[in-house]
Amino acid sequence: MIRLFACVAVLLSMSVAAQAQSGGREGTWVNDHGSQLVIRSIGPDGSISGTYANNSPSYECRGITFPIVGWLDGDMISYTAKWKSGASDCKSITSWTGYFRDGRLAVEWVLVYHDAAEGRPKVRAGQDSYRRS
Repeated sequence: MIRLFACVAVLLSMSVAAQAQSGGREGTWVNDHGSQLVIRSIGPDGSISGTYANNSPSYECRGITFPIVGWLDGDMISYTAKWKSGASDCKSITSWTGYFRDGRLAVEWVLVYHDAAEGRPKVRAGQDSYRRS
């Protein structure tokens, strides 16, 4: 009986440690433009996976969900979306880096895209704030 109790205690402590790493950050986060980041899973090494739908009015691939991959380390996060799938090719990649604080996610982003008018890649950068949906 004591061994069973010890085994259960160890398993519970491992679960608490894993949750502390993720900080309960899985779920849906929405920015002021309505774009949605969904963090589906956080691995024990801090790797994250999920989806992102850019809902910015000026984005040509608005509302289409694409996969993201990235890393979480304590309050710090970094993730990337390649805006290309079997159905859509937005000819762009965006990376976000930031941190969680006071129930919000603050990030800076860099977007590289192909400018059809100029026939070459261009870079844009900015920042966003997300709240849990």
